[in-house]
Amino acid sequence: MSILSKKENSMLDIKHQRNDKITFMVMGGPGSPIRDIRISAKKFKIGFSIFCASLIAFGSTATYLTQDYLNSKKILVALNEENQDLTSTNQGQAVIIEDLQTMAGNMKMKLEAIESLNSEVRSKVGLEDDDSGESRVVAGYTVSRGDSPVVDTEGNVDEEMDTLEDLRQELLDMDLQMTEQATELLYLKDDVDKQLAFEAALPSYWPMNGIFTSPFGTRRNPFGRGTEFHQGIDIANKSGTTIRAAGDGVVTFAGVKSGWGKMVLISHGYGYVSQYAHCSNIDVLEGQTVKKGDVIAKCGSTGRATGPHLHFGIQLDGKFIDPMKVLDAGEAKK
Repeated sequence: MSILSKKENSMLDIKHQRNDKITFMVMGGPGSPIRDIRISAKKFKIGFSIFCASLIAFGSTATYLTQDYLNSKKILVALNEENQDLTSTNQGQAVIIEDLQTMAGNMKMKLEAIESLNSEVRSKVGLEDDDSGESRVVAGYTVSRGDSPVVDTEGNVDEEMDTLEDLRQELLDMDLQMTEQATELLYLKDDVDKQLAFEAALPSYWPMNGIFTSPFGTRRNPFGRGTEFHQGIDIANKSGTTIRAAGDGVVTFAGVKSGWGKMVLISHGYGYVSQYAHCSNIDVLEGQTVKKGDVIAKCGSTGRATGPHLHFGIQLDGKFIDPMKVLDAGEAKK
């Protein structure tokens, strides 16, 4: 009994020892022998437990990292969208600022044109130009030479955009008013030019220094009895005295005419024609353009005359009028 028991116990120990081993069969390529790898069950269990624990830890870490990545990605997407919005806003501001700079340049040119027109008109009408360089009102706005729109780039972006838009609209309104003012100045300049052209053409310049000897209208006949209608005025002076054009115009006649002797006719436009008769010499040609005050002839007594003098007559729309109504009063009776 005791001997059998010892044998059985030995067998059980051997079996138990065999059951504590785990065999792994490793197969190689064709023709390679099959290899057995034995490992104790205890070590396998320990290793498997470590592997499972590592796998769980790795899974947790991977889950955390994945969640962190997703959160970071959301933040990056939000930042990217915000950056795009800022970029779009900055681009919009850049476009508006460029428009403002262009508008400011155009307005500066318009302002210079207005100043030039204003100076020209003031000069034409005999007013002194304003060269003070100080601020002045143009089209309802106070403008200083050298000033340009200043954009404050500090503060909230939306407020900046609103400010830029408001400034842009204000500049547009101001530009429109400046354009209207420039147009009005052009009309005014045109009116002034027309008025000055009319005044230059009007035969108002006293044609010769001398003594006023005979008025316009009915007078005693210097060559006989009775009276006659005198179509102009007579100015007496010594022969050879300079005769000048009474206004701007074109010489339409320069020659000899019966009764008038050597005579010059000047057409001034606006219906006016001036007559210079009894000249001793003529210094202009037919078709020649003359300016007010230009020398056109010399005083004489040619034609039907009692002595050296100038017969000066003015026609308006084909009818003779009293020259004294046109001549500058300050020039008379020299």
